[in-house]
Amino acid sequence: MGNETQIWNKILTTVLKMPGVKVDRISFLRKALQPYCNQARLQMLGGVRPYSIVSDGVIDRVARACINKHTALATAGSTIAGLPGGLAMAATLPGDLTQYYYHVFVLSQKLAYLYGFPDFCDEEGELSDEASDLLTIFMGSMMGVKVADQGISEIAKGVAQAAVGRLPRVIISELAIVPIAKQIARMVGAKLSKESVAKGVGKFVPVAGGIFSGTLTFFTFRPGAVRLQKRLKAQRQNFNDGDLDALEFANIRSSFVKAEQSQNHPEDKQRVVVETLINMGNINGEPTQEQYALLEEQVARLDIDEEAKVAMLELIGTDHDFDIDYDLLACDPDYSEKALRGMIAVMKAGGKETNAERMYLTMAAKAMGISKDTLDDWLAETAGL
Repeated sequence: MGNETQIWNKILTTVLKMPGVKVDRISFLRKALQPYCNQARLQMLGGVRPYSIVSDGVIDRVARACINKHTALATAGSTIAGLPGGLAMAATLPGDLTQYYYHVFVLSQKLAYLYGFPDFCDEEGELSDEASDLLTIFMGSMMGVKVADQGISEIAKGVAQAAVGRLPRVIISELAIVPIAKQIARMVGAKLSKESVAKGVGKFVPVAGGIFSGTLTFFTFRPGAVRLQKRLKAQRQNFNDGDLDALEFANIRSSFVKAEQSQNHPEDKQRVVVETLINMGNINGEPTQEQYALLEEQVARLDIDEEAKVAMLELIGTDHDFDIDYDLLACDPDYSEKALRGMIAVMKAGGKETNAERMYLTMAAKAMGISKDTLDDWLAETAGL
């Protein structure tokens, strides 16, 4: 059994030395969630878990994309490595094993971050010993080892009480995951020892060996990755919603629920954008000729019936104030920017800017999660126009 543990430890040590195996939590999450968030929400990821700023559906969607990507990469790499003269990532280990577990470790970190786990890297950007033990447990979960699933649940309960930033070493040590990791290491090592016989086939039938290796990878990597995803997703119950103030959290969640519901109805967001522009035009009473022309053009572009367009045009220049649903815009960077740039254009078209206009613009930006610096940049771009 000791020899089997050594087999796994050799793979673990070798793969963890490979370039790119360490995944920075914040950098990965900001890049992965950028299509679903504005910059203000993305900046919050240093102190909150992803489900605090995006919906569960978005997290699942990104997780599936990561699984598909690494399944394809692991399969392609395994096929090449199974051929004569294939990848030689480690002098003492088969190339297909090293590249397979490389993708296992990288994907495991990504899935863990998506579902609320802290950064596995320390302040120097290195994977800690605790992180190595966790990766071993994740590997066991991918292989269907029950004790690994139990270990993940215990770990989640522990880290849920700690800050989001880094793995809490004290808590991890208290959970006594080392014995669990060693038990899984023996199981993984034993499985690898048995499979080494099958991999010997490739030495006698080289091309068939490459195909066999790639096929084996495809039918083992993806199911294992999906199994780990489900296990990590199940830990959602252990993470409370205390990352943010309760009211702020509720507002964010409501924002994303509405945003998801409106994905197939862009006309709703277009209408809200025009409503914000009309509100801006009505702030100082009678709009200027330039403001009216701009608003009339925006209303004409709406995908609504002519009667509704006429009704909106009749509200320009009145004391009517639309009750804006900023939640429909807050989670869509394109529409948030469109609304605010449009409001700036209406304000500029009025000639002299008033305090009321600037206050309304600032309030709308804050409601949509746009930072003051970004708003100032957009204002600077239109200076003098």
